[in-house]
Amino acid sequence: MLEHLCFTMGGPLTEGCWKVEAVVRERRVYIGAARADEMENLPEELPREELPSGRRWLRKLDKLAIAQRWRSHFRADEPLAADTKWTLLYKEIGRPARHIEGRGAFPENWATFIDCLNDLPDVSIRQENHLEQIRFLLIETVPFRQGRKQTMIELREKLVLDRRKRMILYNRHKEDFGTERHAYEMPQSVSRLLDALDHGGLFETRIKARNLKPDEKSAHLVIHWQRHDRLEAGCICHYDAEDMPENWGVFLAALHEAMGGIHGRFFAMNRFPVADPQAGI
Repeated sequence: MLEHLCFTMGGPLTEGCWKVEAVVRERRVYIGAARADEMENLPEELPREELPSGRRWLRKLDKLAIAQRWRSHFRADEPLAADTKWTLLYKEIGRPARHIEGRGAFPENWATFIDCLNDLPDVSIRQENHLEQIRFLLIETVPFRQGRKQTMIELREKLVLDRRKRMILYNRHKEDFGTERHAYEMPQSVSRLLDALDHGGLFETRIKARNLKPDEKSAHLVIHWQRHDRLEAGCICHYDAEDMPENWGVFLAALHEAMGGIHGRFFAMNRFPVADPQAGI
């Protein structure tokens, strides 16, 4: 059974910084919580009050098996300054205290742990797991004229929106004809576009994933995305109005404008008619 818990969390990607403490004395649970804009402003000592439903909350916490299942350090392979930082002191009765810390990485049952803390009075830690990066790879066989001769070549266009690097990267590769590369550093536009994809549900629930054959000749899009918890997912689909979300054309128009009107098959607006030209993301 728990004897003492002290949790802190903060960083540029969180909405405020938090400190939550729980102490068990004679089977009674006493909790305290504080929120601040900066980690340095969190108090060292928290006033604590008894939790009326303390025994039930302890049973929920015990199911997480933190002392047994959580390792001492959770670090991303390449931690960045923007990563969420957190610490946890966790001591069970009759056992040594565990000192656990993380930066940009989390235990597998992290969401359940945060839910458990949010059950406490005056605690409302936002589950910050927004879209960090999305990578699009458009593959299409297109006609190419060289002099009087026309051939079919494979065209690959890769576009990356990266919140951490604050960049949009766009590469176009023509089979046997080389690659052109473009990079744009635009923090506000990147965040706005990623949030539009994320909160608008443009891709995760509304793109029709396909099991395409390796020799598929029609235009198709390979998509990979990564969230703040570093978990990745992806899908592949036809790049046409049937498979893509209804408002994909609105997103493309905003992306095209942010990138200064660059040309490319990825931005083929005629594939995705916009019902309301005045609609924004």
